[in-house]
Amino acid sequence: MASKPKSQPVTLPVTKPVPLAFVQEQDFAARQYRGRRENQEDYYAFADATAPEEEPLSRILLVLGDGLGAHAGGNVASYLAVGSFIKTFHEQDIAPAWRLRVALEAANETLGIMLHRLPMVGNTMGTTLLAVLATPTSLQWISVGDSPLFLYREGKVQRINADHSLAPILEERVKNGELTEEEAAHHPDRHTLQSALLGYPLTMVDALMEPMTLQKGDIVVGASDGINTLSDRQLEDLLSFGRHTTADKIADAIIFAIRRANLERQDNATVGVVKIS
Repeated sequence: MASKPKSQPVTLPVTKPVPLAFVQEQDFAARQYRGRRENQEDYYAFADATAPEEEPLSRILLVLGDGLGAHAGGNVASYLAVGSFIKTFHEQDIAPAWRLRVALEAANETLGIMLHRLPMVGNTMGTTLLAVLATPTSLQWISVGDSPLFLYREGKVQRINADHSLAPILEERVKNGELTEEEAAHHPDRHTLQSALLGYPLTMVDALMEPMTLQKGDIVVGASDGINTLSDRQLEDLLSFGRHTTADKIADAIIFAIRRANLERQDNATVGVVKIS
C-alpha cells in the first residue's frame, strides 16, 4: 500500500496592518487663545477626509487661517477661507496634493468674490492659510503666509513648512553679517508677509507633493503665529511631556504656556495637534 503523502504547511499571505482611525481629543485636538487682541481673528476646523470606502477618521484634514489684523475683516477672511477650502477639498476626486492646491485656489477666489459683496471691509481682507492632511502613517500640507507647521520627533521640534514673512530674509542678513540677531529680532518689518490669501493671484505657496512618512511617537502641530511666543526649546519640553498623554492635553499645555508668558502684545494663538500613536 502506498503511504499517504505528508501534509505540507500552508503558507499564509503576508498582510500589512491596517492603520487605525484617529480618535478626537485623544489623537487630534485644537485650542485657541485671543491674547491681547480685541478680536479672535484665527479660525480653524478639523474635517474627516476619508473616502467612502475607508474607515471614518483614518484620514483627517486640519485647516487654519490667521486673519490679517491690519486689514478690515480679518476674522471674516479666515472664516470664509477655511470653510471654502474644506468644501472644495471634499468636492474633488483627484490626487491629495492637487486636492489641496485646488482647494487653496478656491479659498483665495472666495475672498476675491466677497470683497465685492462686502464693501464694509474696505479694499482688502486677507488671511494666512495652513492645511494639513494626515493619516496614521503620512503627512501632506499646503500653506500660504507665516502660520507654522511643526514636527516633533525623537526629542526635537522642527518647522517643516515655509515662512512667508520677512523673518527668513532678516535671518539671512544676520548670517551675512548685515544685521545683529537683536536687530533682526526687533525689526519693525519682521512680521510683514510676502504672501497671503487676499483674493489676488498667489505669489508664494508652500506645498508637499509627495506624502511625508510619519513614525510612531511623532507629534504634528499646526498653529497661528501666536505660538511664536514660545521658543523651540520650550516647545520641545512641552511635546516631550506630550508623548505620554493625549492631543487635547498637549494643546492645553501649549496654550497655558503662552498665557503664562503674558506678553504685552500677545497675538491670537491657535494650536492644532495631531498625535501619531
